[in-house]
Amino acid sequence: MSAVPGRSAAPAAVRSWRPRLRIVRAPAAGRSRVGFILLCVTILVGSLLGVLMLNTAMATTAYEIHDQQVHLARLSETEQSLAQQVERLSSPVLLQQQAEELGMEPADGMRYITLADNAILGRDAPLVGED
Repeated sequence: MSAVPGRSAAPAAVRSWRPRLRIVRAPAAGRSRVGFILLCVTILVGSLLGVLMLNTAMATTAYEIHDQQVHLARLSETEQSLAQQVERLSSPVLLQQQAEELGMEPADGMRYITLADNAILGRDAPLVGED
């Protein structure tokens, strides 16, 4: 028997200061990166094609704008020349010459009627009763 009273022969469970270890599975084999690379290349090519199409559309629009500006400048020149022609043809001296060529004579004794007060104005204004 043993000399130490009250102790059993089996040692007591000793607590460890280390955590319990467990088995961890090995990571799964990595996927192939081909799909990711193809996706990136597809996005890159698509964006480059989009930029190319946008640039082409902008260049086409720029040419159309330029053509319209040239057309507008020509129309503006035509409008200015027509305005000058109207001013030249509507001068009083030229109008008098053209009227004389057509056989017209200057009006003598012109009278004006004012509707506000029913008055007759002009050289021969007292001739109200004449027909």
